[in-house]
Amino acid sequence: MRKSLSHAVSGLLLIFGAMAGNVYAAGNDITFTAISQGDFDTFVDELGTAIAYNPVSPAEPLGTLGFEVGLAVSTVKIDKTIWNQAVSDGAAPSTLPIPRVMARKGLPFGFDIGASIISVPGSNVSVTGLEVRKAILEGSMATPALTVIAHGSKLSGVSDLNMTTYGIDVGISKGFAMLTPYAGAGQVWIKGSEKSGLGLSDRNSSSSRSYVGIKVGFLPFMNLVAQADVAKVNSYSLRLNVGF
Repeated sequence: MRKSLSHAVSGLLLIFGAMAGNVYAAGNDITFTAISQGDFDTFVDELGTAIAYNPVSPAEPLGTLGFEVGLAVSTVKIDKTIWNQAVSDGAAPSTLPIPRVMARKGLPFGFDIGASIISVPGSNVSVTGLEVRKAILEGSMATPALTVIAHGSKLSGVSDLNMTTYGIDVGISKGFAMLTPYAGAGQVWIKGSEKSGLGLSDRNSSSSRSYVGIKVGFLPFMNLVAQADVAKVNSYSLRLNVGF
């Protein structure tokens, strides 16, 4: 068990390190000098989908005394030809890394609250996100957990772009010993405003997203979560948590 845990932690740290190096090499500050309205709209849709709050967790509530803190990293496929027009060196990566620090606290009556912080190394991209969730079913040995999650996120650090997202998800999960498979679906609304003086119209859009994942418990206070999302831009996530 300890050997498996060590391998999981080491693997996650290696992924973080490799992605951080990739972003540092790219120099991916977001800045607009010339971009068409159509390409701006696509860029906003892809960036908004990538930074929208993503719980990367099963539906089961933590309980009144429960809490967890985690590190997550997601990889998102993007349209490089469009992103080249929006990054400072004109050489965007084909896969965008999204590292997150995440925390969640259980509350009475099946409520949880959570937050995430994104700060992409070598970039001016920073994002704060919040979630509030309510368990419709808390789950038991015989029944699954069912939850509704309201969430929002806000981009900061990018002087040429204002962006906010908000959304709602419904998730379901069922634990089996150390494993908890889960799935969910929802809707994300995105608003992006160009502030560089190009005179582009604001982009307001929405898109559906769905996801499947699995949580693997290693110790009573540690677990690893893997998740795949299908949306306007697909993503894959790993999250390592400590808590109870």
